[in-house]
Amino acid sequence: MILISAFIALLLFLVWIGLIFIRKSLWDVVHQNLIDMEDNFSGKIIRSSFAARPVFHGKMNGEDLTINFSTARTKSGRKTYINITLTLKRDLSLTITEKNWLLEQNDKIPENGLEINVDETHNYIILTGSDKQAKQLISNEKFINALKNFDKLAYLFIGKSGTICEFWSAQIDKDTQFDLMKSRLENIQTLMEKIK
Repeated sequence: MILISAFIALLLFLVWIGLIFIRKSLWDVVHQNLIDMEDNFSGKIIRSSFAARPVFHGKMNGEDLTINFSTARTKSGRKTYINITLTLKRDLSLTITEKNWLLEQNDKIPENGLEINVDETHNYIILTGSDKQAKQLISNEKFINALKNFDKLAYLFIGKSGTICEFWSAQIDKDTQFDLMKSRLENIQTLMEKIK
């Protein structure tokens, strides 16, 4: 009986060690992907421990830029998120959220949400304190084109204190490759230029 208990404990310990190494390997790849960000966005990667998620701090067009990662349980399973924070700010408060993602979180669309169907695969909800402002945005072709270029956007919040943006990922090792990350950051910049 003691031998069986010891064997089970050893097996569980080995599984736990294996999971740690898998996690470490995954975040090692993400860390490697972010190294190009250091050179292109005057930044630094911080990683606090052996299997910790990396955090990137840098600059984009003179604005502070932070990229980190989180996970959350959803109805469709656990999702990993790429969190982008910029000190890029506007005088208005505006949230743009992907419709299906929002419905997965809340089961319904807020009454003040204005829906934008930009194409067959991209449907967004805009939440703002001003209907007039929201209607001006959705009639701006360049704003709509910038929205079309987003892929796997969960939400983008713009306010007086800065910008927060989250993208969901099913393959974090692929979704953090430099070209894709650079394209996302440039698209956030393009979108912000359309919002006054």
